[in-house]
This record gives sequence, C-alpha cells and structure tokens, in this order.
Amino acid sequence: REKEVGKYFAPYLSNLVKLDMSHNGFNGTIPLDGRSETYDPETGFDPTLRNLQYFDIGYNMFSGTICNNFGLMASLEGLFMEHNRLVGTIPKALFRGAGIGANPLPLSQLFLHQNELSGTLPSGLSKLPNLKEVYVDGNKLTGSVPRELCQEHLNESFLFDKSATNRCDGVVCPANSFSKEGMAPCTACPDDGGYNRYIGQRGSECEKPLNEVEILDLFYEQTNGDKWTNPSYSWETGSPACARRGIKCDDSGKVSVIALPSLGLKGPILSEIGHLSSLKTLDLSNNDLTGFVPSDIRFTSLVNLDLRNNKLEGVVPPMLCIKEGVNNNGDTSLSTDFNLVYACDNFMCARGSWSPIGRAALEVEEVDEIREAGGAGTLQCLPCYDDAAKMYMGRDSCSDVVLGSMHIRMIDIRNAISKTLVALPILVFIVGFSIVIIKRRKTVPIGVDTGYGSGTILPGRKTSRRDLDLTTSGRSLSLASAGEFEDYSDDDWTAADSERGAQRVKEEMIELAPAIHGDKEVI
Repeated sequence: REKEVGKYFAPYLSNLVKLDMSHNGFNGTIPLDGRSETYDPETGFDPTLRNLQYFDIGYNMFSGTICNNFGLMASLEGLFMEHNRLVGTIPKALFRGAGIGANPLPLSQLFLHQNELSGTLPSGLSKLPNLKEVYVDGNKLTGSVPRELCQEHLNESFLFDKSATNRCDGVVCPANSFSKEGMAPCTACPDDGGYNRYIGQRGSECEKPLNEVEILDLFYEQTNGDKWTNPSYSWETGSPACARRGIKCDDSGKVSVIALPSLGLKGPILSEIGHLSSLKTLDLSNNDLTGFVPSDIRFTSLVNLDLRNNKLEGVVPPMLCIKEGVNNNGDTSLSTDFNLVYACDNFMCARGSWSPIGRAALEVEEVDEIREAGGAGTLQCLPCYDDAAKMYMGRDSCSDVVLGSMHIRMIDIRNAISKTLVALPILVFIVGFSIVIIKRRKTVPIGVDTGYGSGTILPGRKTSRRDLDLTTSGRSLSLASAGEFEDYSDDDWTAADSERGAQRVKEEMIELAPAIHGDKEVI
C-alpha cells in the first residue's frame, strides 16, 4: 500500500515488536510516509508501531525515500533496509528522533547498504548511544566518513581486521577505492580525475573511466539502439560523438546536447551520463525507458531536462531536486515561493500527477492554453488517478474526467458502461416478459382457466369494476344471498360457457346486486 496507517488498523500494531518482510518481491514506497491518523501533534505521541524494536524490509524492491516516521519509533533497535532501490539522503530523524521532547533512538543496527542513497554520511549517527553496526556501502554517497564515526568501534563483529574499527575505512571505503564488501580492507584506485567519486564502492577492481564515445556506445547498447524506430539515428560503435544524429557538441568538442525523443528507446537511463560534464540538454521524452532517474546526472551542467512519458518509477532523487539551473529550478527571480522554486516537480511530475509538459514550470513561454492558477506564467502538476499516472512519473496527459472538484477515472467510466451493457439485455428481457404476462391477463375471457385464479378481465373492453367477476378467491357471497341463485339449473350455469350464456348470467347477477348490497349503487 501507499497509504498512511489508518486509525482503525493502527491500534492493532501498537503491540508489534518485530516486523520482518525481508527477502520478498515487494515494491512501491515504504508505507509509513507521513504520520498516521492517530498522531497527536500536541504531544508528539503516536501509538502506531510505538513498541516496534526490529523493522526489516531487506532484499526487496522498495523505492522512494526513507521517511522521517522512523524517528517516532522510540523502541527501534534494528533497522534493516539493505538491497532495495531507496534514494535520497539518510534522514536526521534517525539520530534526532521526532516529535516534541524526542530523544535519539536506541538503534544498535542500521543496515542501509546496496541502495541508491545520495548525499553525505551524517556525523549525527555518532549520537546514537547504542549503535554497534552501520553499513552504508554500495550507495551513491559522496564526501568522506565523519571523524566522529571513525572511533566508535563500529562493525567489530563483521570486520576481519579488528584494527579497522578505529579507522574510517572500518565504516566504508573512501572515494577512489574499492573492496569486495565496500569496507576495510580497501584498495586505492589510480588517480582518475574523480571518476570513482562515491565512497563504499564494491567490486573486485576499480571502475574503469569511460570517455564520451564509450559512454555513448554503452548508452546505445543499453537502450536497444539497433531497434530505435528511426533507422537514420543508428550509431556506429566508436564513431565520433559529435557526428552522431541526436548529439550536439560545444565549441570545445564536448557533448552538450542529447536529444532523442520518440524513438522507442528501452531500458534504464545510463548512470554514466553523469560523467558528461558539459551536458546541458537531455531530451529522452516519449520513449519506453524504465527503472529510475539516476542521481548521477546532477554532476552534469544540465539546463534543460525532459524525461516525460516514459515508464520511470520511484521519485526524483532529492539531491537532484536541489540542483539549480535545471528547468529554472532555484530561480528566485521567477517566484518567491520556495516550495515552487526548489521542487522535484520542476524535473518531473510525481506519480499520481500530471501536467501538459510532464513537469512543473516557473515560466511557460508561448503556451497560453496550459497556463494554470498560481502566478502568471507558472504551471503546476495536478492530481491524476489513471493507471499510467499512478505507476509512472512525468505524465503529460490524464484520462480522468473532472466534474467540479471530483476526479473520475476514465477506466471506471468504461467499466460502468461495460457492466450496463451486460445488464441491459437482462433488463429488457425482464421488462418484456412482464409486459407479455400483463397482456395475457388482460385478454383471457371469463370462464377460461388461466392458472392465475379468478378475477380475469373480459376481452375488448377497458378495465372497470363492471368487468370483474363477482366471485373471487379472496371473498364469496353470503349464504343468504347465495339462495337467490337456487332457481338457476345446471343447464343455465353450463350455458355460461358460451358468449350468450355468459351475458345472461351476468345480467341476472347485476339485477340481484341491490338485494345483495342493499340500496348502494353497484358500479
């Protein structure tokens, strides 16, 4: 689920001590983002998962960020989120706690390795008094290990070299180095100009630096270049970067533009694009790219980014969201609202939303029909509940039908129409059958056994009380009145079977009616 823990479900979690969902195929975001409905903002108290000691979602496919809600779990001792697709930074709530009067969590084990986390390793982790193990290797963290963490005897139970527990590489290997586990013992790489920029890199050798031609060759291969829909864009392996269609270079011969929209590109966006330092425009819109937006592209010189209408999941990496200059992100001359100036929506609309250009914009030029409220010339991502927007980022269309403040999914409308079309023949049959029965009852003459009891209606006449048989299954003449009919012989009653006999009997019965009912007029 991607909802907060509800108020009816939350009380059942208050006594939960261990939650283990590891080694499954779960995806989506962690279903604890935001405070539950039971949270009390006055006291900072939340009974949801308040007694949880171990939370394990390792070895799944969860995406999104690590939410601050973990800071509310005052009893949390073990947090295991390794081998997922989590992005963003390590939240401060893990070592500060959350809510009024919060204290550091009693965390002793923190497993965050093998994700896509970015930013730096926070020194605040040293404030966790019980911390014994912290693993952050295999991410995209930059910088260095804070000195406060280098002397805490961390990871002693895992390291073969016990002396490393008092060194920084006992936490994670420094940049431009590697090891099998991303921590001591580490092997330094040759000086490559900062190509191996991340700390805690795992592997058996240093990552080989790639030049721009090699990066484009790898990009072509991973996006099924031989199956691009326009053959004129085919790239020859090893051909000059600037000679390839869809590529432009600056005056120094460096790649500055990659424009490959609507060509049927498939596969992930290559993280090595982040090594194209002069890249200013990246347009991969309207393709079939999958996976996640790599945070590595923040190391380029991007000014224009268009990734709309692909099949990209997760969220825009938070470290990319603070990069200034991309799609006017961070331009305070266009708006004074910092929620709009620095926003991930300026890169791509989040899942569950859309805009005509697949992202928000602080300035929209020459597109008057897509201007929205919120300031002249601005464009914001709007809610959308159709299936494509629910699953992927950067949608530029929405099939929802908007009625006032209501959003109705088009698929729900189609399903309702389908059900109506299925039910319509059944309804027609029922109505038709009812009409046939009613007509049949109206056309059966007196004396004919219809199977529906007495009280049938004479043919060819409008319904009136004069047409009704005077004897019914619900009521009969009194014995005194019945005596008036004793003068009729069996032959007279038999004659009622004919039209003439029926008329005779009816006339006689009407003449006797005053004697039966007194002086009241019989209609």
